[in-house]
Amino acid sequence: MSLTKQTLVIAGLEVNVYSASSTTIAERKEVVVLFLLHGRIDMYAIQTGTARDVSLLIDFLPSFLYPDNEAHPIAEWAVAGISLGGHATWITLATDDRVTTGVPIIGCPDFSKLIAYRAKQNDVELTGRYYPKSFKDLVAKMDPASLTQGPLNPFLGKKVLVLSGANDTLVPWEASEEFVTQKLNVGTTGLKKVIVSEGVGHECTERMVQEMATFVADNCLCYKPHKL
Repeated sequence: MSLTKQTLVIAGLEVNVYSASSTTIAERKEVVVLFLLHGRIDMYAIQTGTARDVSLLIDFLPSFLYPDNEAHPIAEWAVAGISLGGHATWITLATDDRVTTGVPIIGCPDFSKLIAYRAKQNDVELTGRYYPKSFKDLVAKMDPASLTQGPLNPFLGKKVLVLSGANDTLVPWEASEEFVTQKLNVGTTGLKKVIVSEGVGHECTERMVQEMATFVADNCLCYKPHKL
């Protein structure tokens, strides 16, 4: 299957739209949009900013893709990302109820545990200017690991594929494990699948890419992709 690429600028963001070239976007009865997020410098501000960018694009992308239609055929919104993009994928899943499928790859939903792990590695105390109270309070308020308590669990009904490396020392599985295995509740209508690859560090492997493609195909699309 060949792909076509269309580049749009939406609210100052350059968005590359890839789609199957067999038909035009306007001819399709139903469309699934998958945002692929890559890592950028900085940490929490970029993670949350990227998640907000996704929500902004969900607001405006339909009118750019379908300017002549009264209604658009986008049936589902999905998001996937690697490393910092994986962190942002978790935040997007937790903060935008329009996004129903997510694939965080070597990302972490628990910033507090991740930053505590890194602080210990570097012999830094998370006090004062290294971890201001205002920032700590912000993380406690909006981090995915803090949002599953009570009846307003944002993950209910969502489809989540978690891909991590067992030997990852930058984003260690131990920082995500408790939340993913014990606290992440997607309910009876959702789906949670977790793959922690032995012998894999902080990298996105071909197997991870194939697992993501299969998960999206099985749960969002009506066809299955060819194996890589």
